[in-house]
Amino acid sequence: MLLAAMSTKPSDEELVSEMVKRDAQAFATFYDRHASTVLGFLCRLLGDRSEAEEALQDAFWQVWRQAGSYDPTRGRPVAWLVQIARSRGLDRLRRVKLRTARTADLPDEDRERIPGAETADQQAIDGETQERVHTALATLPAEQRQAVTLAFFNGLTHPEIALRVNAPLGTVKTRIRLGMQKLEAVLNTTEATG
Repeated sequence: MLLAAMSTKPSDEELVSEMVKRDAQAFATFYDRHASTVLGFLCRLLGDRSEAEEALQDAFWQVWRQAGSYDPTRGRPVAWLVQIARSRGLDRLRRVKLRTARTADLPDEDRERIPGAETADQQAIDGETQERVHTALATLPAEQRQAVTLAFFNGLTHPEIALRVNAPLGTVKTRIRLGMQKLEAVLNTTEATG
């Protein structure tokens, strides 16, 4: 089925199905729909807009190449995209830290977030979207909110979060998965009513 033959606003699932068939228009629509939000997330994670833009490009390139690997039983396409973006962002964060370690005498190993992340975040996400995300986060149970925040805003890996919150790795993964599902439901509801 061609994208043009779909309803006026195809679902993300339909777009991914069309990307599997190498439909560039489906990819462009998916990109337009989610790029600004993912860029904001990456700016906050990396604290540098140019690094975030590179990570965004890497993430969407991976989505295009691996559209056939999307598994609807593991979550919605936007959750899949965010996981890919987070991985690409963490890869870039590690590279930045390695470069810094090579050029600086003593890198700050305890730094959770790169300074300036708030400024980059504010430039990348408009106030309304940022407010929606913060409101949605506030609806999560404290343990899920903490795990999601540490993973997606502080860039910690699942094992690092498990150490930080003194919880088993499986519990941390479950908290993140459930938290992301609830966030998605809340954000979809507010988008539909807004």
